[in-house]
This record gives sequence, C-alpha cells and structure tokens, in this order.
Amino acid sequence: MKTILLLTFAVLVSSIPLEKSDKKLLGELIDELNSEVKRLSENNETNETYVTDLQMHNCKSVFFCQAEQELLKEVSGRSGAEFDHFRTDKKLMRNLHKYNQHHVETCKPALKDEEMTLLDFLKNLLTCARHVNGQKS
Repeated sequence: MKTILLLTFAVLVSSIPLEKSDKKLLGELIDELNSEVKRLSENNETNETYVTDLQMHNCKSVFFCQAEQELLKEVSGRSGAEFDHFRTDKKLMRNLHKYNQHHVETCKPALKDEEMTLLDFLKNLLTCARHVNGQKS
C-alpha cells in the first residue's frame, strides 16, 4: 500500500512543474539563440556553414528534436572558437536536449533535400522557441 501511494505521489509531483521548467528552458534557449544569431550575423565567415533546411511542422516538438539532431550531426563536432557554443556541454545544446527530453518525441532524421545557412537555421529555431514560449518574434 505504501509503495502504491509513493508511486502515485511521485507521478503527481513529477508532472506538475513541467510547464514552469519548459518556460524556463525555452527562456534560456531563446537567450542563447539570440546571442548566437547576433554573433553569427556579425561574423560572415561562419555563414558558410550549411545545415539541412528543416520543415518547421508548426513548431511542434518534432522540429526541436530534428533541430537538435541536425546541430549535433553537422555543427557540434566542428572545431574552432566559432563552433564552441554548439558543443553538447554548452548551455544552448544542453537546454535544447532537456526540452526534447520533456517532450519525448521519437523523430526521424530530416531528409537532406535542401540546405540553408546555420544563421538562417538558428533564426528559424529562435522563431519556433518564441512561438512555443508565447513571445512575439
């Protein structure tokens, strides 16, 4: 009986703060994306980095999942100071990963039909993060 009560309590407690933590994660993700978009806008050399042009799927969780996969595959492993913010131990990638963990979504890797610059990719990700967080673009 105690075990059942503990399990019920654990489920209730773990599901309550999710919305607040999502808001916080998205807020931090938006801050990180803003600074990266600004930094990349000023640095034209990095605009030569291309990633897959993802379908935004009305900013559903599948978009965030595919965006994380794409950044891990194409950008996180690159060397150089301009790619340091995309390492998996940095705040931008950590928050994107945590957000995706909260929205368990098994997503297939995006088809590599079209490509876009990393800057445009991050602008799309920023737009979706703001949309989901309820902010104006």
